[in-house]
Amino acid sequence: MDRPRFPARPFEPFAQEEYLARVERARAEMDRRRLDALVITTELNFRYFSGFDSQTWVSPTRPFYLVVPASAPLHAIIPTGSLVVMRETSWVEDIRTWPAPVPEDDGITLLADAIRALPRRHGGVGFELGHEMHLRMPVTDFLRLRDLVGPVELTDGTPVTRRLRMIKSPGEIARIRNAAHIVCDAFATLAAQFGPGDSERDACLRLTIDILRRGADRSPYLVAASGPGGYETINIGPTDRRLQAGDIFIIDTGTVVDGYFCDFDRNFAVGAAPSDTVRRLDAALFDATEAALAFAAPGVTCHDIWLTMARSLGEEAVRDSDVGRMGHGLGLAVTEPPSIHPADATVLEPGMVLTLEPGIGFRGPDGRKKVLVHEENFVVTETGCELLSKRGARQMPIVG
Repeated sequence: MDRPRFPARPFEPFAQEEYLARVERARAEMDRRRLDALVITTELNFRYFSGFDSQTWVSPTRPFYLVVPASAPLHAIIPTGSLVVMRETSWVEDIRTWPAPVPEDDGITLLADAIRALPRRHGGVGFELGHEMHLRMPVTDFLRLRDLVGPVELTDGTPVTRRLRMIKSPGEIARIRNAAHIVCDAFATLAAQFGPGDSERDACLRLTIDILRRGADRSPYLVAASGPGGYETINIGPTDRRLQAGDIFIIDTGTVVDGYFCDFDRNFAVGAAPSDTVRRLDAALFDATEAALAFAAPGVTCHDIWLTMARSLGEEAVRDSDVGRMGHGLGLAVTEPPSIHPADATVLEPGMVLTLEPGIGFRGPDGRKKVLVHEENFVVTETGCELLSKRGARQMPIVG
């Protein structure tokens, strides 16, 4: 019996030199922000610095700690059960373990000893406490740790990790590009695979299977919405709703290759050409995206990109869409800083990977408020930007 064959892994693991470069950049930022170390507790930053790659993170039972000193070797403090995986996937050699779970002391004594032993210059240690971060350890343990290591100050290290991860290396960009091309190719063939009578879930299942067969690791973010003449939100589904002629159907997916996300959507007209209103708005979104791609370059701010799209679309249309921002950073997470938002003054630099996600609000034929959204992925280059997703069609495809 023939067995399914899976594509070969497209990328070798990052070389140790890549991780060392990340650590050196972190140390420069730590010195600038007067920190003696970072303590990493979340999956993505842990992987970013150490390479440690494990499915254990889905369980909240056991914490993990990675200490990134400003002037000493890194060391990991992890449950004993993850020691083999750490040795297999990480370059970090100093690994300290305890037989977790031990709720009365889940690595806190080991972590306190490590912090107290740090070369002390500034007296502060940064944790992941800021915006878009979370503290993946019990808050009671964090408070206890603070008492154990005094007078060392446990403060916010988010600005360090935020700054580092916004600028991608060529290897990181290659992974995002590969994920985007896989999804684009799957989207291109999807239009012939569904139509009126199929459910949203049917179409998304076919897309997901195709994406996985093409070599992606997984599609942990996949939403879909449909409705007569338009959809009301993009943060829902897929559901068992059956598609009908006259529907507009969107699928938005964040798909992963070797830990790195692409994130973009495609719209489909079901069973019939879209209305004149939808056709006009769809063209406006295409043109706004084109304007942003032509404008994006080093030195431009996220505010500038937002304003470029808002002016192209008309500020009233943008306000009616309720989208808030019109794009975001992209990498190890499906959404990362910065935001393409009128209040975000982040300056674009080469190596930043972002999405463009303009949206327009309007009234559908059923009188209900609808929204239409486009999304593409790009990387900032030395002279402008490069599209990482393959550009969507100027005219919305008709399925069925």
